[in-house]
Amino acid sequence: WLAARYRENDSRGMLLPDRVITLFPDPKPLTAFALTDHQNRVFDLASLKGKWSFLFFGFTHCPDICPTTLAILARARDNIAKSTVGAEDVQFVFISVDPNRDTAGKLSQYVTYFHTTFLGVTGNDAQIGNLAGQLGAAYQVAFTPGMENYPVYHTTAVFLLDPRARYHAMFTPPLDAETISRRFKVLRELAGA
Repeated sequence: WLAARYRENDSRGMLLPDRVITLFPDPKPLTAFALTDHQNRVFDLASLKGKWSFLFFGFTHCPDICPTTLAILARARDNIAKSTVGAEDVQFVFISVDPNRDTAGKLSQYVTYFHTTFLGVTGNDAQIGNLAGQLGAAYQVAFTPGMENYPVYHTTAVFLLDPRARYHAMFTPPLDAETISRRFKVLRELAGA
């Protein structure tokens, strides 16, 4: 209904404030960055082009937020895949902010547990900081040499980039698969209008 109303009125207005999604009326283009995915391939700006990309920052040793969020995103991805448009132009990317422990092999095992199509990416501190800074994704790794279980603090938001690699929206907790997939459907319809 909202998308139809939007087209009828040739509106350029924003969606009303929403507790789940923040939609940016002027999506912000990202600048160059380079990370490595769980198959040791380069993951950069070109990897985002042509697809809607859901990005989530976290780490594989996370006891609660990361596995819960990835399970929710897996269900949202399945819901999106069932829609008439499908999920061919959608990707879900888990960005590890803990490169000391999260190797490509560890990331591969972790993300594919939640969904076989999910990507796990990481890089060095400067590379991760570059992308996180562009999105305003806060995180802090309290690395202590010799300590295996050091704490990592990270944002719980999910960042949505459009097929032109622009920061288009952000989903904030409480996250729910059905709500994410419904909001995304409306957003995709509005973007195509």
